Amino acid sequence: MKSHDYLGNEINPIDVHVGKKVRERRQRLGWTLMELAEKMGVSHQQVQKYEQGTTRISASALFHLSKIFQTNQDYFFSGIQLNNQDVPEMEETDTIRLHADRPRQLNVVLVEDDSGDELLLRKALEDLDLELKLHTLHDGDSAIHFLRHHHEQNLFPRPDLIILDLNIPKRDGHMILKDIKRDRKLQDIPVVVLTNSLSKKEMVSVYRNGASGYICKAFDFNVFKEYMRNVFLYWGNTVILPYRS
Repeated sequence: MKSHDYLGNEINPIDVHVGKKVRERRQRLGWTLMELAEKMGVSHQQVQKYEQGTTRISASALFHLSKIFQTNQDYFFSGIQLNNQDVPEMEETDTIRLHADRPRQLNVVLVEDDSGDELLLRKALEDLDLELKLHTLHDGDSAIHFLRHHHEQNLFPRPDLIILDLNIPKRDGHMILKDIKRDRKLQDIPVVVLTNSLSKKEMVSVYRNGASGYICKAFDFNVFKEYMRNVFLYWGNTVILPYRS
């Protein structure tokens, strides 16, 4: 049975194991959470999340911990045992089929709270030489819930692409992007950010958080139409997605 945190997010068994090793080492040294937190330069709440396995410890943090504990990084993974369900299924060959079947339709989730912008997008994609199935969500909470639970009621196929507006209510696009890229069941889905912002800082931020593209909404409809058609044809006809290969 899989474990989940208080928000319903699935807890990865590897993160739990690593966290347990951190806690064991800390306790063996007789340190409190606060003492370890000071040595790491983080809050004691953050250390507690590490030890509970609810927050993944980055490679740089593990390296820092190995220096603090005077051990090597292999220590944190020693004795780990995974169930078969925790290991991704692999095909007999690890070779990508260059002529992977093109999808009969491109399944797209649009996260956009502005009905006007949604209408423009749908109009821009009229007569596109690609069969589309587009599902729109209007706020961050409903978006992340849908992405995690859509399969339970077979409401919509697994998305091939997510188009994400950053300025949405309840949970903004930055948070949604981070949630998607932290979720092992969702992180391989390409996320293209669509925004009115012209901020270079924001653009760099979303790419660092795993976005596959950043598009500024054009004021000229013909330019916007060209942008959107190029995006959808690229993901529908050009690239090979992992689960279609």
